[in-house]
Amino acid sequence: MKQQQAKRFSLALDKIILFLVMLYLIIPLGATLVFGLNDGSRFNLGVLTQVFSDGDFAKTLLLSLGLAIASTLIAVILITPTVYWMQLRLPQARPLLEFLSLLPFAVPPIVLSLGYLEVFGDSHTWIDVLSLGLVPMLSNEPFTIANTPQLLIFAYVVIALPFIYRPIDNSLRALNTRVLSEAASNLGCGWWRTFLTIILPNIWPGVISAALLTFSTAMGEFTIAVLSGIYTFPVYLNQIGQGNAHQAALLTIMSFLITLLCVLGILVLVRSRAQGKGQTVEIGGGR
Repeated sequence: MKQQQAKRFSLALDKIILFLVMLYLIIPLGATLVFGLNDGSRFNLGVLTQVFSDGDFAKTLLLSLGLAIASTLIAVILITPTVYWMQLRLPQARPLLEFLSLLPFAVPPIVLSLGYLEVFGDSHTWIDVLSLGLVPMLSNEPFTIANTPQLLIFAYVVIALPFIYRPIDNSLRALNTRVLSEAASNLGCGWWRTFLTIILPNIWPGVISAALLTFSTAMGEFTIAVLSGIYTFPVYLNQIGQGNAHQAALLTIMSFLITLLCVLGILVLVRSRAQGKGQTVEIGGGR
């Protein structure tokens, strides 16, 4: 009897805490929405018309979405196999990777952006040598990327490195990757087939979390974009906020809703994959 009462009390307490957290999140958003739709004396839906009629709104939003998606894909494709290879073949390199993943926290975005512009904007012999000729190729026609959106993609990957490395690394460390890889190798699987068909499905939640964090970071990055002269959605939002606070409030709500839709889409994707795996296991067990 006491255990049931304690369980009911615990559930009630959890519901109260969840309700308070929801209020903590919803009240500021609601206040921002009310402020955006209020012209000082009454509600005015004309602000929405102004937002959607502005050509820069769709232009900057699509640009930021494209940059965020591209940087997320590149980061996932680069980091996931690298971390797996490190754990399998070169575990001694873990301290180096952890140090590199923490560097974006130590280097301010303004320093990073100025460094990018300096490296790709001017010719330096030592940079040309260290990059094995890659920087000169990307700094001259027809591959010039200085002050272009393409440069932001690589900058976003660097900035998001701490957020994408840690979830993937934790997911891989939760698995016995060496035993799984050796078992797959004994059954005739190559390295890439093992990674794609065995390792990746088991660390999928970590990859999804890393992708979500990378996407959110790229969508909200302002400093590098404004110093590079690229007119992205955060730069547009800052510019609108200096002249029209009500419109900026609505743009903030829209940015939040876009991020929320991406989160919900990722959650639906993960849940559908989990349900598909559960049905496969059940059918296999029935046989």
